[in-house]
Amino acid sequence: MNYLYYNISLRITIADKLQFTVCQSIHIESSVQVLANNAKLELPREFRNAVDKVGKSINISGKSILDFMKRGDAVKIELGYDGKLETEFEGYITKIGAEMPLLLECEDEMFQLKKAPRVTKFIKSGKLIDILKAVVPDTYKIECNGDYSIGKWLIEDATPYNVLEELRDKAGIRAYFKNPTTLCVGMIVDFKAETVHKYNFSENVRRGSSLKFEQKESKPIFLTVESKQANGSVLTVSVGEKGGDEKKMKLWPNMTKSELELWANKQQTSVSYSGFEGSLDGWCEPRTKPGHAAQLYRPFYKDRHQDGRYFIESVTIDVNGSDGIKRTNKLSYKL
Repeated sequence: MNYLYYNISLRITIADKLQFTVCQSIHIESSVQVLANNAKLELPREFRNAVDKVGKSINISGKSILDFMKRGDAVKIELGYDGKLETEFEGYITKIGAEMPLLLECEDEMFQLKKAPRVTKFIKSGKLIDILKAVVPDTYKIECNGDYSIGKWLIEDATPYNVLEELRDKAGIRAYFKNPTTLCVGMIVDFKAETVHKYNFSENVRRGSSLKFEQKESKPIFLTVESKQANGSVLTVSVGEKGGDEKKMKLWPNMTKSELELWANKQQTSVSYSGFEGSLDGWCEPRTKPGHAAQLYRPFYKDRHQDGRYFIESVTIDVNGSDGIKRTNKLSYKL
């Protein structure tokens, strides 16, 4: 489908009281690899198109923009074609630029977890879900994609965001908001792609996509995982081919050899496969999100060896005068 002949529609709502239907540019970044997703909005020099939530025009010319918005105000960005809008980002203003045109920087629900009450608590069970429930406010739903036991864990005067950072750095756990009320947590290889989007290279893949097909044999990987034991020794397990790209991961303390082997094999599977690497560029639709899957179909090859389903690790959306609505999907492991 050629989206070049569609009209771009957008609506930016701030604090549920101010709306813009024009914008100089929009840049949205979301990923399962980082904790906070973010957006940058460049509003036009003239703000005469602003309206309130009931559609009444608001005259803000000659006034300070800070009279109408402030850091911490809620932001919702809706995009689409020909008036068919869907929400692409919900979050909060973190920075308001002083220059014109006005630049707003925004962050998703992680903004609230950074400000949540600090907690000090010892989690004797070592279960990830217990660690999360000890700090994440019960207003959020937690989706934990596995029954993870990561050893006794001390939370010391930390916000939920601090704890998620530590879990990522020390245990390889990833966390992201798949919507404003649901926190998705787990190892990347355990995230379940609930939604699958079809991409045909002759129909809805933009030219300039940085995809490259690699054979498994051309990128051997030798992976070592290790866990510090109670007696001070370090238990290690290695998988893969020596002579390839060597990687080392420190996992949580007191893991058994069988647990280390399980994690090592999962990690190896996620990075060693024959398939595409890189980014897949499309238009506003299909509306991909991190954690979804892309089903690729490349009709140039009759044997279908380059067809396949891939986990979408991150999505970047750019809206501007030259790209229209461009959605860049970074692919991860083959499903």
